[in-house]
Amino acid sequence: MSSWFSRFLKCAEIDDEDSGLGPKHPSFAAHFRDPIYDDPADDLAPFGNDEGWDLLADWAERADELHSDSTLTQLAPEWFRGRPLLPADLNEHDVDVNDIVIAAGFTLLRLTGQIGEPDRALVLRALDIRDRTHGHEPQTQQMRADLLAFGRTR
Repeated sequence: MSSWFSRFLKCAEIDDEDSGLGPKHPSFAAHFRDPIYDDPADDLAPFGNDEGWDLLADWAERADELHSDSTLTQLAPEWFRGRPLLPADLNEHDVDVNDIVIAAGFTLLRLTGQIGEPDRALVLRALDIRDRTHGHEPQTQQMRADLLAFGRTR
């Protein structure tokens, strides 16, 4: 099935009331208000690519397994090779890992309302790499600004 068609089907299945992306922790809902956080079709949105959508869909069904100390490694152990990644581990050559880091970070935030500093640094590094590989896109700029401000103003 072609990529545009699978995205069309994904969009067609969305519930008009809540975008079909599952629950939002109140802290996430209060801070991450841009439409990109509910966009299942924009490849540069956290849940718009296949990896991001699948990760969120899987964990939305298992949100009760997440806690205030959950990490990106817990959300995507197969991508993290069972160990926490460091920002220096990310590079321009592994676009899929960078996309997973971004998706896992925003999935964690969406479902738990928290992200630890090491994971925040990893997501910020993945966003920086995305800038270098895709150019400075508004979605990436929005995610970076929101992530940098999250928890700093409370």
